[in-house]
Amino acid sequence: MILQEVKKELAELVKTEIANEMISKLMNKFDEEILPFEDEEDPVRPSIFREEFEDHLIKSIINSVEITEDSIKYGVGDPDKLGLGEELDSDTTDGLKIIGTILGGIAGEYVLVTVDMARRMFPDSKEHNLGRTGLAHLMAKDDYDFGVDHYGWEPKTIWSFSNFPGLPDFFEIEIDLGKYIDKIVKGLETRIV
Repeated sequence: MILQEVKKELAELVKTEIANEMISKLMNKFDEEILPFEDEEDPVRPSIFREEFEDHLIKSIINSVEITEDSIKYGVGDPDKLGLGEELDSDTTDGLKIIGTILGGIAGEYVLVTVDMARRMFPDSKEHNLGRTGLAHLMAKDDYDFGVDHYGWEPKTIWSFSNFPGLPDFFEIEIDLGKYIDKIVKGLETRIV
């Protein structure tokens, strides 16, 4: 009976205090390991989707809590919504796809082409919607260099996330569950006495 009560309260703590601690640690990693690489001119830079990513992480924890007879299971970050799983979730937003792509790693060198650049590069074209968001497109650097040499495009540096190795251990964080169990036990002790 007491064990069931401890598991029930621990499951609630996973959805609240433990989730908050996990999110705080993950967002610190996001700020330290991803944001320093972004380009301020990138209209789809990860910092724009920071809040959306944080909301995704919170929902993934809360929605994944499972209590079994001998364990409490929970997950953080839905691999399918981030494009890191077997299938890309059809409801995935562009922001989560971009962050998932960065977490998974990017092979090759690219140049970020914005709408303004596209207008200068293709002045006769009426269409300047680029990429998924209509704000920017990643073009292979070799293709862009060809345009520089043959069409007079302006030289541009490579996109800041080119050849980004990804962060395969991003979701690996340490949480001291002992302090939460102690809190539950102390709470139960005061109710039993």
